[in-house]
Amino acid sequence: MKKSKWLFIFPVALMAIIFIFSNMPYEEQDIKPFLKENVELGGSSSFEFTYDGNVVSTADPYDFIEFILRKSGHIIGYFVLTMVWLIVLSRFISSLRWITLFSFILSVGYAGLDEFHQTFIPGRFGHIIDVLSVDMLGVLLAIGVFLIVRWRNKRRK
Repeated sequence: MKKSKWLFIFPVALMAIIFIFSNMPYEEQDIKPFLKENVELGGSSSFEFTYDGNVVSTADPYDFIEFILRKSGHIIGYFVLTMVWLIVLSRFISSLRWITLFSFILSVGYAGLDEFHQTFIPGRFGHIIDVLSVDMLGVLLAIGVFLIVRWRNKRRK
């Protein structure tokens, strides 16, 4: 059991990686200059929606692609973080209900702290909608996958 406590290094390391990326000013993360230099985009059709009071539109394809990549990063990041919490906590807690609840709280709670942290970084803004939509989507997808895998494994036995 003593060695198992080292498993907590994995979710903590992921949280540190998320912190490092969140601590970078927007200008250091902006991929639009790279896209504009290396990818020629065009097209006349337009699709748009509003996200946190801002219009996201294919009329500016570089902004649109960056938005999609950033939000996909949120989903993937919090999916992985939650999955790691689920796996680690399942080594210490036998109740599936508590494993999923603690994993949910730890991941969504960290997402909230991360968005708050971004309010102190130049060019970055903390958006509660990121926590309540894209981050939570990653968390819920991880919990869903974990529960399905556990159910399938239990059913096979």
